[in-house]
Amino acid sequence: MPVSVKLVRSASPQRAEALVDGAPVWIEADADLELSMDAIVAAFLIPSLRHGSPLALDGLLSEQLRSHLPFIAEVVRDWWGWSGGLPIEPPNTPAPAGGLLAPRLRCSALLFSGGVDSFFSLLRGPLAPDALVFVDGFDIPLDDVARRDQAFREVRCVAEAAGLPTMRVATNLRSHPLFASASWEQTHGGALAAIGHALCNQISHLIISSTPSFREIAMRWGSHIRLDTLWSSEHLGVLHVGATHRRPEKLMAIADEPLVREHLRVCWEHRRPGFNCGICEKCLRTQLLLLEQDQLRHFRTFDLSTAALVDAVHALPLVSNEVTLTLSYRSLDRTRLPRAVADAVAHLIDRSGAEHERRRHANRFGRRLRRRIAQLFSGPR
Repeated sequence: MPVSVKLVRSASPQRAEALVDGAPVWIEADADLELSMDAIVAAFLIPSLRHGSPLALDGLLSEQLRSHLPFIAEVVRDWWGWSGGLPIEPPNTPAPAGGLLAPRLRCSALLFSGGVDSFFSLLRGPLAPDALVFVDGFDIPLDDVARRDQAFREVRCVAEAAGLPTMRVATNLRSHPLFASASWEQTHGGALAAIGHALCNQISHLIISSTPSFREIAMRWGSHIRLDTLWSSEHLGVLHVGATHRRPEKLMAIADEPLVREHLRVCWEHRRPGFNCGICEKCLRTQLLLLEQDQLRHFRTFDLSTAALVDAVHALPLVSNEVTLTLSYRSLDRTRLPRAVADAVAHLIDRSGAEHERRRHANRFGRRLRRRIAQLFSGPR
């Protein structure tokens, strides 16, 4: 069953709206917006492929993005086994154009959360951005007004120090029923690209900071070197930068920067008040890496004592991502950590490794069981 997509005329150039499957999705900004079909498809293509329901559009896609959709669908089928129809455009869709369709570089904007990846792109990336874009409603929920206002103030301080303007964007995309039906780990790359397309009257290129490096290219992540650039159009070039470095390497490369020490924000779970909660897995991972290099004491945005850090590591059930477990925990030089912290990390590694092994065993058993059931039902009757 196709999912209907209808753009809604907004009274304000700083608000763009659409109805997707009858539910509203909107983007607001402190700059003029254009919610094109490119933005909608970037946001909703992966959820629609998950459900096998094509998007029925009431407008046309750009030539270049349309030509990229089969390649995006191929990656999604390869990674997650989803198959579904590509977006359906009105019957007067023109034939594909030939020639170069790449946009000219007018203004590049870096999506900036204040985390390790975006700081690395700003300070060590191959392209110096012309502006920073902060999005409300992605890693900080819209109803957490105080925290997102504080996060934006920090971003604006960084931008002012770097001599750059900021653009602040807010969206309800993550709460949209269709979008929320797929995991954020699978959909966030398209969501980031959608923000760029909505800002294409202001910018020509959007910079997305990598999460996995080239050495973890097998990671099936929504923002990925195989996917991000495919969201480009003749109006917006989407750039994926930073994959030359793993995240621990990025952190060490920028740890002595005053801006990073003053404004780094890695937290998205917000388990306790504060800019960084300090006790979620991502906060703990970052603090341990900094502590190993004797850098943690310089960072204003972390405030746990050694004893509190030990308690938080003991309280963490496990590191759920095996790549993170290897790169950020097993690779720590525990001789450079306080003894109590090193012991807590060793216990965390042991219980995380045991759980991952249990899951692998369960998955192997499940696959064997499914094969056996399939053989029984496919045999002679």
